Amino acid sequence: MIEEDLIVRQPLAEWLHKDIDGMHEENQPDEEMNILDALDNIQEEAKGSRLSENFWNVCNDSIEYLCRRLGLNKKQVVLISIMSEIGESVSWRHIGDFLGISRLKTMSFTSDLEDLRNKRWIYQCAARERGGMFQGFKLVFGVINAFRHDKVFVPEKIEGLSLQSFVDKLTKYVYKEGRDRNIDLEENHRWMLQLTEANRQIPLCDAVMNLNSDYTRIIMLLQVADYARFAKKENEGIVINEVESWFEDGYELDTVTKELQDGTNELFERGWFEHGCQDGMIDTEHYMLTDKAKEELLDGFKPRNNEERRLHIVNRDLLKSNDIKAKNLFFNCEEQRQIDRLKTLMSIQGLKEVQNRLAECGLRRGIACLFYGAPGTGKTESVLQIARETGRDIMRIDIAGLRDKWVGESEKNIKGVFDRYRRLCKSSEKTPILFFNEADAIINKRLESADSSVEKMDNAMQNIILQELENLDGIVIATTNLTGCIDKAFDRRFLFKVEFSKPGIEAKKSIWHSMIPEMSDNDCLELAAGFDFSGGQIENISRKCKIEYVVSGKTPSMQLVKEFCKEEYLNRSSMKRIGF
Repeated sequence: MIEEDLIVRQPLAEWLHKDIDGMHEENQPDEEMNILDALDNIQEEAKGSRLSENFWNVCNDSIEYLCRRLGLNKKQVVLISIMSEIGESVSWRHIGDFLGISRLKTMSFTSDLEDLRNKRWIYQCAARERGGMFQGFKLVFGVINAFRHDKVFVPEKIEGLSLQSFVDKLTKYVYKEGRDRNIDLEENHRWMLQLTEANRQIPLCDAVMNLNSDYTRIIMLLQVADYARFAKKENEGIVINEVESWFEDGYELDTVTKELQDGTNELFERGWFEHGCQDGMIDTEHYMLTDKAKEELLDGFKPRNNEERRLHIVNRDLLKSNDIKAKNLFFNCEEQRQIDRLKTLMSIQGLKEVQNRLAECGLRRGIACLFYGAPGTGKTESVLQIARETGRDIMRIDIAGLRDKWVGESEKNIKGVFDRYRRLCKSSEKTPILFFNEADAIINKRLESADSSVEKMDNAMQNIILQELENLDGIVIATTNLTGCIDKAFDRRFLFKVEFSKPGIEAKKSIWHSMIPEMSDNDCLELAAGFDFSGGQIENISRKCKIEYVVSGKTPSMQLVKEFCKEEYLNRSSMKRIGF
């Protein structure tokens, strides 16, 4: 058995030895060690070690090996090992708990962490601790992947770029394409200034670094990124809310925003910034690059043409009326009356006549509707069927997508929605419907004292929507489950407000019969009277019945249908609270 075992193992050992020689010729003396094994050895011994002398002795070979291969010092190797093991953002407390030392003791790693940041191995970000979010650090994307292949991580190259490459890289970073959204503001500023300093051979970069403050430098870089993305578009230029979202509140921010509004900031004095215009009036909260700045600092740079991509977004959001499937809806009497009136209004001739009459009287031509009520009562489906019956396409807006962007771009997103809608109206034979489904997040009450950048962003978005609804020349329909928190200003902007309540017995009976046609009238009436369901809940039960038929080959009995009805109710009294 021993001889046979040797015969089997020998070729494998030779193959492994040969493979290691081929991949790691620079590390011949350490041919039996690799990066992952060394990191694993260090992190295992480091747990609770308090960085004792024994720890350093036991891990000496692994630490020395990684110092040679990675070009880091001993403490940095230990930090990289801990971060690789934890696999997420680590705070000072995380490091202390891992090593078994106090949080204050971990402060001895400050210079080592700073050096790792300068080498672009880690970045500063938010880290979750007991009680909230605190300052933390995380490995740069690509470090773990390099380790997994036993290779040395090589940080992103940022030196020696051309003007085009510099602006493209800056723009990609500013708009957070594929990057960690938890990176804190200081780290964002650090990366942008580091990139700029590393490319001072470019006139733009040299000019930015010669400005008098980091605040002004960052604002100039934001403006350049905006120009790269929105040049010659309706929403070109940055607004005051974007500026504020990139800095912590304080005296310096107040000073620089006042200078921007007054036109006394250094960027205006150098002739690089000018105020934007709104309806022929100077807008002191909107800033754009001047022709002088573009000629002196961006000569040779070509903004990417985003028009094709933007048109694609319009098409992606668009639901054609003839693609909507017909569906029978059953309402209570009052709801049916209001829905029928809206269908008449939105007929081709009806809308045109109403808008002309409104214009003659000097009134707003836009038609804004709010559908509100409990979930499953038919709000969304009603919008679809109105569009189908009146031959109007729907431009659907994903609210989460508007807000799930890097802070500062959200205002542009919502402006872009209405810009795209106006272009769509011009290119369509019939005025389409702009549809905000589940719009609670953007029409709720504005905060009177917004402190955080996110709260400021939400208020700014709401102000933009209010202004757009005021100038609307089309059709907007929004749906919401919550009405108690709707801002009064939005309440006034919606011309038609339709409440969707749970269906009455007659309506529920009709819904049961439409969903399960083989059910008798008496059974439908019994279920309608016995269970207080919305149309959506009845649809759920009908789907269960169809699944049961497919699985068993039998039509569900009335008793089984009632069991499905009981299962539809959540037993909230027995549900455990889930949270943090």
